Amino acid sequence: MAAAFFFAGQANGQVVFSPVFTQIRLEARADFDYFHTENWNSTTNSTTTENPYGFHGKYFNFVVGGDLNDKFSYFFRQRIIAQPGHVSMFDNTDFLYLTYHPNKNWMFRLGKDALAVGGFEYDAAPIDVLFSTNYWDNFYCFQLGGAAAFKSDDGNHMLLAQVANSPYVYYGAPLGTALGSEWRTGLLAYSLFWSGKMGHFNTLYSVNMFERPDHGYMNYIALGNKLIYDRWDLYVDLIHHALAADDWGKNFAAIVCFNFHLTDDFNIYGKGSYEQNLSETDFLNASNLDCLILAGSKISKYGFGFEYNPSFCKDVRLHGVLSYCHNSLEDMAGVENFRTNTITANIGITWHMNIHRMFMERGM
Repeated sequence: MAAAFFFAGQANGQVVFSPVFTQIRLEARADFDYFHTENWNSTTNSTTTENPYGFHGKYFNFVVGGDLNDKFSYFFRQRIIAQPGHVSMFDNTDFLYLTYHPNKNWMFRLGKDALAVGGFEYDAAPIDVLFSTNYWDNFYCFQLGGAAAFKSDDGNHMLLAQVANSPYVYYGAPLGTALGSEWRTGLLAYSLFWSGKMGHFNTLYSVNMFERPDHGYMNYIALGNKLIYDRWDLYVDLIHHALAADDWGKNFAAIVCFNFHLTDDFNIYGKGSYEQNLSETDFLNASNLDCLILAGSKISKYGFGFEYNPSFCKDVRLHGVLSYCHNSLEDMAGVENFRTNTITANIGITWHMNIHRMFMERGM
């Protein structure tokens, strides 16, 4: 979600934050999904089965960015067809910001941007996340705010501080229903973010404080670690949430993803994750202070897939995913009350239309 923190159009949010090159782009993704889901309820000791499937349009985005002069640049990404916003159409604007570069080391940014959170799953553009974790699905991450960043002379390290609206500004279903599903004001997020590149090892680390509607804070630590070699890469994201001073070790996520590029065109990957929220174990009566995962949840997910970008048309990508998810809910006594097992099969196509490049190639 944090893609284009510093360089619009990058596949990740690494250290580059030079002024944005001129671009006008349309991007779209459509998938066919099949779900086999088994739901178990301890109250009735019964299991129900669902098998939904069908074609789905996942994304249709308009992207534009460029330099205003040698110091200022701008970037804008709008989801053209999306779910109605909780507040307004502006909800479907991911990025709309102005960046000031006084020199090669400093950057100042104001506008709507991704919250400065670590981790490589979070860092990827949503259109490129082919199957996701629970916390990723629930992160209300695009917020208005301001940021300042310093980049080292060698371009390998960057430190950023950000103040923005908290992800709790909309605290809605399915999480946080005990506090109500409504728009809230006066809630801020404070973030300190480090991006580093040390040979084959890259980092995306952050410490964050997200203000909650009860005016307490979710204290958030995300440690994204990645090894990159010619034909393969591996990332491990370690994420911890704390809702109170004595809340350590109960609420966390661990994500592992391995990519192996068989050829320049074809990539296969495997991904697994485990998430839990035992800070508030009684999900029936809890206030659900964590906006990313329901109280009492234990969720494990793993799967594998492929990506194919044909050499004759790199703007098109074919992908496929097969994954399994186990989700359980426990009460205060640690007794499992509900359990869901889901097998998902997905195949899809992504298309990037670089309008600016097409015009330039035709001399327009």
